[in-house]
Amino acid sequence: MSWRESRFMQVVWTVIRVYIGWEWLSAGIGKTFGASAAAWVGPNAGAAVTGFLQGALAKTGGQHPDVSWWYASFIQNIALPNAKVFGYVIAWGELLVGLGLILGCFTTIVLLAAVFLNMSYLLAGAVSTNPMLLFWEALLLWAGAAAYYWGVDRILIPQWKKRRLKQGIA
Repeated sequence: MSWRESRFMQVVWTVIRVYIGWEWLSAGIGKTFGASAAAWVGPNAGAAVTGFLQGALAKTGGQHPDVSWWYASFIQNIALPNAKVFGYVIAWGELLVGLGLILGCFTTIVLLAAVFLNMSYLLAGAVSTNPMLLFWEALLLWAGAAAYYWGVDRILIPQWKKRRLKQGIA
């Protein structure tokens, strides 16, 4: 057992995982049930995403733009025309990422989704807490199973592996 898998580090990874999960959960709750929910998943779904993306497009000019041309093209041709869908995906995605991390359930998949969301926000020119969260998420992915030792995956993964072995799907 290496130092990153030690009992002490399992506790450290769990604290970091739950903290990051809380950050995502609180953002997702605000978007799905909070005061701004109408602009994300309610009657005006897509309004918040549209405003965010138009702000990102404004950052495409200059010698060293915050948003690169190829991401601006994605925003204009895919994201903006589907802002309503993106509003639902972002709001519920943040909520589910938060729950998954707090519970330690499907941790690796949820961490990859969190990295994808953070990278998307960074590519759109939104710095905020995204670099810090991205750093901790990458560290948790590196920690591997030690990151979810204290979580639902500790029970789910061995059961899943046992079933796959019984079915001969190794």
